[in-house]
Amino acid sequence: MKQIALAVLLFLGVNTAFAQDDVPMYSSTGKPVRDGKVASRKKTGFDASRIIFGGGFGLGFGNVTNVNVAPVVGYRITDRFSAGVGMGYQYVRVKDGFPGLFDENNNLVNKPKTFNAYAPNVWTRYVLWNNVFAHLEYEHNIITMKRYYNDYSKGTGILSETLKVDAPALLIGGGIRQPVSDRVSILFQAMYDVLQDQNSPYYKTIAFRFGIVAGF
Repeated sequence: MKQIALAVLLFLGVNTAFAQDDVPMYSSTGKPVRDGKVASRKKTGFDASRIIFGGGFGLGFGNVTNVNVAPVVGYRITDRFSAGVGMGYQYVRVKDGFPGLFDENNNLVNKPKTFNAYAPNVWTRYVLWNNVFAHLEYEHNIITMKRYYNDYSKGTGILSETLKVDAPALLIGGGIRQPVSDRVSILFQAMYDVLQDQNSPYYKTIAFRFGIVAGF
């Protein structure tokens, strides 16, 4: 008899447990919550589907010509907020970077400033509305630059040398993303360097970038 009673209690307990899965859950407003939403709330920790990776391409024109390539990797911390790191390479040419020089015929000439820059960076993005987002990025440019100068103690004409300098840049701006699939988007960005270091690749110019990323 005890065995029968125990079996009945066990049967009722199992059925009660399975029945609870069918009981709808309700939010604070009294509306039913879907199981998917409940599961997503309980899910914590690292989610590989939130990894962001891709590459950016930049162009800047005017007194400064700027061409850059910048692969990035990051993580979508929330549906709106993302952060990550990157490594950029830039070629920059400043049209009148070295004005007021005299050649061997004593003619006044201007020489361009050209340099190559390698730029590790950290960045954050926040989706403001639909596909419009704000972007903040700090990068440290390690620059190899060619400099022109006159030194009459060494004779007439224009001399040159290669220098290595560092230049920080704090880029603030925004952009638009155009989804092309569930995970891949094309990004268009415009940014301004608020630090304006005279050796910065973004000195007195606006940086425009476009790229393709997955996960954002």
